[in-house]
Amino acid sequence: MDTKVSIITPCLNSEETIRDTIESVLGQSYQNIEYIIVDGRSTDRTIEIVKEYASGFGGRLRYISEKDSGIYDAMNKGILQASGSVIGIINSDDWYEPEAVEQAVQCFQDTGADVVYGEIWMIDEKGRREYHTWHSPFPLHPSTFIRREVYQKYGMFDIGYQIAADRDLLLRLMSERVRFAYVDRILADFRTTGVSHTRSLLCAKEAYEINLKYLEKCPGDYLNKADIEESYDRVKLLYVSQRRPQIIREVLGRYAKVSDGVILFGVGNCGAELQTILRNCDIPVLFFVDNEEKKWGLERQGVKICSPAVLRHCSGHVIVTISKHEKAICSQIQAYANPLLTLSVLREIRQGVIDDCGDLF
Repeated sequence: MDTKVSIITPCLNSEETIRDTIESVLGQSYQNIEYIIVDGRSTDRTIEIVKEYASGFGGRLRYISEKDSGIYDAMNKGILQASGSVIGIINSDDWYEPEAVEQAVQCFQDTGADVVYGEIWMIDEKGRREYHTWHSPFPLHPSTFIRREVYQKYGMFDIGYQIAADRDLLLRLMSERVRFAYVDRILADFRTTGVSHTRSLLCAKEAYEINLKYLEKCPGDYLNKADIEESYDRVKLLYVSQRRPQIIREVLGRYAKVSDGVILFGVGNCGAELQTILRNCDIPVLFFVDNEEKKWGLERQGVKICSPAVLRHCSGHVIVTISKHEKAICSQIQAYANPLLTLSVLREIRQGVIDDCGDLF
């Protein structure tokens, strides 16, 4: 494999995290890499740290430090400087797995794709691996690699967006029928303390606008209005849990005695998000149930995942987190004829919370 890969890291006052990023690029199993660091004129030790590593790259590291118009302006500067035929962008609080670039290059060669993407580990504020994504329905920016000629043909990041321009770029490429390929491996680690998480509501607003822009342009049924609305509402619920948790306790209290805890049906993204939301509101999650047998016996953030068969003989309140299959799941639970169970669906709880907190949005 002789494909040259350009890796770009935008940064600003990143002294606490950028070592992990740089060392992950330096330690790649694939060596034909140029590394471009684009600094927004940091006032801390970021540039001093970058200089410490320069010799280790043997001339393959270049950096600039100057004022920019935000993270996407910095990314665009890096793309314009890149000479590799493939470009990867890893932010200064994230890092690559050791074989990430090698696996991406191999996928480009095997498939002829224009965009290659894989999975990521989500890292919490204490540096712990919370969970990793499974068969992501949408490319995840830290684990995405794009051919340089694609940027040249279809454009770079729209700096009109503050947080979600990566989503705009990827949907733009999908709408142009650019070829995507998936690597079923974890390629990067993503700190959930980054900008997109700390400013989650703004990110959701931008993503909502972007999704609607490409609603009729993407191939097949990749985007649909119902999913776009639900995705936005999911972030609103998380936002409320961080600022007015009592509202969620009050709304859920219409269905169950929240101090007794709840059972979550569905351990996908919605289930994991709801677990976090309930934790913010001091509402215990007793356990998960899920219809996928391969998940039984595992744990999600310390909470056990069980077979739905346990609902035949236990007591408690079940929240169905999977809106697409909520009718079928509700029928499944009701068929157990267990009078000790009560039941609600996340969609109705979410709407009740949003109706009560309209002034927040």
